[in-house]
Amino acid sequence: MRGIVALLVALIVCIGAGPASAAPPRSPLRENLQFDASSEMALVVFEAEPTTMPATWRLNMLAFAPDTRTWTYGLTRGWSQFEGIEPGATGRQFYAGLVRPGGIYAINSISANVWWTGCLNGGSKAFNLQAGAVNYIGLIDPNPTIAEIARGLPPTTRSQRLFLFDTPRLSYTPATERPNWEADVAAFLAMRLPRVNAPIVAPDPIDVTFERGHSVVAGEICEKY
Repeated sequence: MRGIVALLVALIVCIGAGPASAAPPRSPLRENLQFDASSEMALVVFEAEPTTMPATWRLNMLAFAPDTRTWTYGLTRGWSQFEGIEPGATGRQFYAGLVRPGGIYAINSISANVWWTGCLNGGSKAFNLQAGAVNYIGLIDPNPTIAEIARGLPPTTRSQRLFLFDTPRLSYTPATERPNWEADVAAFLAMRLPRVNAPIVAPDPIDVTFERGHSVVAGEICEKY
């Protein structure tokens, strides 16, 4: 009996914490991070518009196979959460994180205040992230998804993640439409991560959709279980 209870607790913790409870380094990254072309990881950088609502948010990226529309991440590999992005920023801001290994990753969802998640199963972007490179994926505006979360989900929850499915497609501007992106990414790295010495690339966005996941504990979820 104790073993069954312990297993259920572990399952609930996994569902509440995200794809895994142990993972490669996530943002915010240490300023003394050393990263170069020999790394098996991929460094991911994106820009975000400031939030217009008082919500801390995160962007969830997971390893993905576009041909089969399935998630390919594991317990400690193939995912990154750009988390704890605080409201109140003045103007656009850069954010960075690491994924391991390189490969195709899709933006799975945007979460607001940890427990409320807008699932982008109806339309998202994926990127072929190069290991040993700084991958700038473009500009993301979280505000439409956060506003949809506020309209569509209950305002309170008892430590259980709530999912809003089929949220509006990701509000996104690719690098090709962002003037001077390479110089600005280089300036961000020089200021924030000065020990990064790797080529800067801008992988082309790939339009993707995916199916909802299912958990025996939490029901329908945005990720695979």
